[in-house]
Amino acid sequence: MQGDGTNVQNGSERPTVDRRTFLEAGASAMGAGWGLAGIAPGTAASGAESGLSQSPIRVGVVGVGPRGQWHVRNLLANHSDVTVTAIADLHADRAAAAADLVRKARGTDPATYTHGEFDYRNLCERDDVDAVLIATPVYWLGRMTVDALRAGKHAAHEVAGAQTEEECWQMVDEKEKSGKRVMFLENCCYGQETMMITNMVEQGVFGEPYYAEGSYLHDCRPQFFDSSGKITWRGELWRDTYGSAYPQHGLGSNCKWLKINDGDRLESCQTMMTRPREARLHAAARFGESSGPAQVEFRTGDFVTSLIQTAQGRMIRIDYSLTCTRPYSRYYLLQGTQGCWDSRSGVFLGGGEHASGGQDGWQPLESYRDRYEHAYWRRDGEVAARFGGHGGIDYYCIYDFARMLREDKEPWIDVYDAAAWSAIIFCSKLSLDRGGARVDMPDFTRGRWKDASWRKGRIPIG
Repeated sequence: MQGDGTNVQNGSERPTVDRRTFLEAGASAMGAGWGLAGIAPGTAASGAESGLSQSPIRVGVVGVGPRGQWHVRNLLANHSDVTVTAIADLHADRAAAAADLVRKARGTDPATYTHGEFDYRNLCERDDVDAVLIATPVYWLGRMTVDALRAGKHAAHEVAGAQTEEECWQMVDEKEKSGKRVMFLENCCYGQETMMITNMVEQGVFGEPYYAEGSYLHDCRPQFFDSSGKITWRGELWRDTYGSAYPQHGLGSNCKWLKINDGDRLESCQTMMTRPREARLHAAARFGESSGPAQVEFRTGDFVTSLIQTAQGRMIRIDYSLTCTRPYSRYYLLQGTQGCWDSRSGVFLGGGEHASGGQDGWQPLESYRDRYEHAYWRRDGEVAARFGGHGGIDYYCIYDFARMLREDKEPWIDVYDAAAWSAIIFCSKLSLDRGGARVDMPDFTRGRWKDASWRKGRIPIG
C-alpha cells in the first residue's frame, strides 16, 4: 500500500477498530517546514469561499509513501475545508509521519491502520471518512477502489489504475450501484499546455480532431531495484507483465481532445513491442554481471507502441517506455481538420480566423497563450507552479478531487474514463499475445457514449 516503489507485504485482516470522531480545529494548513512558503492559505476554493456546504470534508488516505504524503500536504495546504481523518500504510513510520502532518495543520489526530495488507478495509468502514484517496502500487488500486465503493465511500485512485477487465467492470458496477463518485488521478491531463489545447479544442480552433499522439518515456531503471538489489514494484511490473502497462499519461489528454466517452469511444487496439535489452544492461552495470538483479528476465520491451481505433474512425497512438536511454519525454500531437499541434514543433493553423498565416512553418504555442490559456492556469497558475508537484499539475488534480467532494458532482475524469483508459493495459497484452493483432476494447459506458451530452452534469473545468 505504500506507493513509492517497495513491495506489498503479506498481512492478515483484523476486526474493525472502534470508530472515533475528530474535531475540526481549523488550524492553518501552512505547517512550518513543509517547503510551502509564499503560498497563501485558501487559494483553492473552500466550502466557505464557494458558498456551498461548510461541513468538513473527511478523507482517508491509503498509501502514504512519497506520493501519498504529497497528496496529504496538498489537501491540507490548499483546501481549508478538508481534513484527513484516517491513514493506512504497511509501514507504521510512514503512517506516523503523515499523521504528524495532519496534526500540525489541523490539530487533529488521524487514526492509523498499519496491521497488514487488508487493514485498509477497516479505514473504509469508518463513519468519519467521506472519501478514500488511494496512492499505492499499481496492483492494489483497482481492488481498493472497489472496496471503498462497497463501504459506501467516494474514491480516487492513482495511475496506472485497474489492471484487469474484471477490476474495471467491478469499479463501474460498484460506482453505479452505490451512487458514489470515483475520480481517476491522472495528473498529466492538467498540464498547462495540455489544458490550453483542451480549451482550443473546445473553441473549435483545430476543427474536428481526428488523430492524436501521446507518450510516456521515463527512464526508471534506477528505481527497479533498491540499493540492496531487492526488486521494487516498478521492477516487478517490468519483469512480470508486458505491453502498455502505464498508458494514461500519454492517453488521457488525447481522449479528452477526441471526446472519448462523449460522442466516441475506444474501440480496438493493436500493439507492438521491441525485445527487452536495457533493463538488464543497467542492472548488470549497477550490481555486477553475475549479480541477482542482472539475472532477472524482464518481459516488457524497451519501446512499446499502441495504435487505438475509435468508433467514429479516429485514431490515437501512444508510446511507452521506462527503460529507454534518453531524457524524460512526454510528447503529444493533435491533428484536426483545420490545424495541428505538435509539442515538439508548435502549432499550425490552416484556415479561418485562427490561421497561422501561411504554409511556411510552425508557430510557437506560446504565441496563442494570451488568447487560449485555460481558466485554471490563468487564475491559479502561479500558485500551482509555486506549490510544485510535477510543475503544478498535481495541484489541479487534487483541486478537482476536492471539488468533486465539495460540490457532490461527478469529476472531469470519472470512473468511465478510468476504466476505458486502463483497458489498454490488458488489451495491449492480448494484442501482443496474438502477434500484434487487433483486439476489441470493452465499452464501459454500455452505449451511453453515443449521447455526447450524457455527462454534462460533471464539474465544469472552464
